[in-house]
Amino acid sequence: MESTKIYSLDSRPFCGLLWPPSALPSFSYSCSPLALYPSQPIIFSSSLSSNDTAARHLLALTRRPHVAGSKANAIAATYVLETFSSASIPAHIVPYDVLLSYPVHRSLSLSLDTATPAFSFNLSQEIYPGDPFANVSADVIPTFHAYAQSGNAVGRVVYANYGRVEDFAVLREAGVEVSGNVVLARYGKIFRGDIVRNAQLAGALAAIVYTDAKDYGGGGEGKGFPKDRWMPPSGVQVGSVFRGLGDPTTPGWPSIGDCERVDTKEVVSSGLMPAIPSLPVSSRDGEAILRTIGGQVAMADWQGGKGAPVYRLGPGPGVVNLTYLGNETIMTIQNVIAVIEGNEEADRYVVIGNHRDAWTFGAVDPNSGTAALLEVILVRLNTRIN
Repeated sequence: MESTKIYSLDSRPFCGLLWPPSALPSFSYSCSPLALYPSQPIIFSSSLSSNDTAARHLLALTRRPHVAGSKANAIAATYVLETFSSASIPAHIVPYDVLLSYPVHRSLSLSLDTATPAFSFNLSQEIYPGDPFANVSADVIPTFHAYAQSGNAVGRVVYANYGRVEDFAVLREAGVEVSGNVVLARYGKIFRGDIVRNAQLAGALAAIVYTDAKDYGGGGEGKGFPKDRWMPPSGVQVGSVFRGLGDPTTPGWPSIGDCERVDTKEVVSSGLMPAIPSLPVSSRDGEAILRTIGGQVAMADWQGGKGAPVYRLGPGPGVVNLTYLGNETIMTIQNVIAVIEGNEEADRYVVIGNHRDAWTFGAVDPNSGTAALLEVILVRLNTRIN
């Protein structure tokens, strides 16, 4: 029952292993804390494994976008289950019915003032020549903030650096009016949900969170993909703005069947879900908005990287019109649970796992972890047998 609670509190589809400590090499509880945490690290040799096997797992899991609640993610769960089963590891799938969030409509436009014709952003990420997955790019969910508040906001833009409490304190001390305006903040330093929450508490009508090239684009020196490994100018960070854990409607109990659920209005009033709309945008779109902001020049550590415009605090004169309409609905996700029994202390567990769903293809987050998890388990099992 306790392990069921652990899994149900996480609304991210889970692939995991319940592993009694005695199933692990050189691991015993009949020893001192110093022995449990040796001064020298224990190293698992990569020679026990083949990178080719992990690579095959990664490719199989990331052939298509597989957002939580989708058919593609259910197929990925089946792949993990079959991988366990093919190695004769007892495994099963446990479904949970959780509140998930999907975008229905998004729009963002910018003008120098309310009398000037507005420019509309396309809010899309570019497909690059030679992309082997371009044929399934239409399956990628549009950029959005999961659990964002639906609504429309029109207002002058205020630049709030990373959107931290101390950043809003700087704006307040500088006499910059946030209330009744729209906040533009950059990703980094804190959780995106806290950025939106801080903007809401400061009286903002909405929040736009952009990916600054200084932090994610290699310093803004043209190092973005495909030329380099950094996020390209059109790249957008997608993610949740829910500030709690697991299913927002079942705080502390499993999301199964006809269980009791908290109304989302209560979750919003608690501060865990935002009461203002928000959107994530790229560094390119963020810089376009920044170029329309006047007022005081921001301090040096609020500025961007090489080639960026001068960052000012505002508000305005740039005016944005932001609309977000989301669909929050109960969807089924799948946890894959496998168990390797130990020989001693069967009532104690080592839990290894990671989430499996992805906002897009998930090659880095999370499925590099899924592939590694599968490989570690299979290598450990092979070592134990031999």
